[in-house]
Amino acid sequence: MPSPIAHSVSGYVLAKFLPKKLSKDDASHWWNFGNFYPVFVAIFADFDFLPQCITGERFHLGITHTLIFAIGFSLIIAWLISYFRKSSFKQLFLFTFILYSFHLLLDLFTAGSSGLQLLWPLTDRAFKSTISIFPQVYHSREVFDISDFILIAWELSYSVLILSVLWLWNNCRSSKFYE
Repeated sequence: MPSPIAHSVSGYVLAKFLPKKLSKDDASHWWNFGNFYPVFVAIFADFDFLPQCITGERFHLGITHTLIFAIGFSLIIAWLISYFRKSSFKQLFLFTFILYSFHLLLDLFTAGSSGLQLLWPLTDRAFKSTISIFPQVYHSREVFDISDFILIAWELSYSVLILSVLWLWNNCRSSKFYE
């Protein structure tokens, strides 16, 4: 599965392609809604490690990696934010659902994964892509294992690539090329 690096950068970049008028915010702060919110949503599915740390039971790739949870999470977050920030519930729901679902999509393209039970509780079938974009994560190896460095190098390359695409997109949109 991709690490928080890839999920965070993907959420940030994807948010730059989605509608901008979700909230009135001061863009001068690093924690503004347009930067913090998409990154938070993009990595939220992996917060299932917290109960695993406390109980020792395996939770990762469980309920937080299902479409039912993505819908429920998106509904609750969209309602809370639209209530407190006076933003469009529908836009927030779609924005949140797309960001959260993109996390699930990235996890589908991981080598060595057992797959995701996307349609749980309707079925226990695990879905997995035959095409791998991200290398397998080995959790049981040493802290400074070569596989960790390969994973980090791969994800940093992926991050630089998609950030470059965003930079090119923004420069092409702002240039007179389209006029």
